[in-house]
Amino acid sequence: MTATFPASQAPAVRSTGRASSRTTDRRQAARTALAEHLATHDPLAHVDLTVPERTWARVGTGVGADIWLITWPAGSSTGWHDHGSASGAFVVLTGSLTEYVWTGVATAGTLGASSVREFDGSHIHDVVNHGTETAVSLHSYAPGLAAMTRYELVRGRLQVTSVEQRSESW
Repeated sequence: MTATFPASQAPAVRSTGRASSRTTDRRQAARTALAEHLATHDPLAHVDLTVPERTWARVGTGVGADIWLITWPAGSSTGWHDHGSASGAFVVLTGSLTEYVWTGVATAGTLGASSVREFDGSHIHDVVNHGTETAVSLHSYAPGLAAMTRYELVRGRLQVTSVEQRSESW
């Protein structure tokens, strides 16, 4: 099965707020890296949909961006996190994912196959597969993903629980 990147920007869901030129450039770099990767690779070719836990692998790089493939068995979740200062974009290749976004309160949106999501470096979210089948998504982060901050929701507020630096484990 070959996945294609949506040509139109219309289905994209974007973070709100004023974006600086640098943020816009990073989001465009992430989106371009995704499009180029999908034009030259079949990200679903080696995906094992029977793995019982969420898996992620860095599958490439674009100009100033890292590309990651994530499989999401039913019920799997990222937990609340950000991507350091990296902006990003992801496309759902199969299945559907629900993204909870933190803006002082949690809001949710469901993204089906071929849906694209772009975000800036201040984006905090939790992504969950509420479906009954494994979902697969392809993500790009610009500049390359160097750190992630993890959060926990406590009494209606997000509190930092850890900051992960890029290492051999990811």
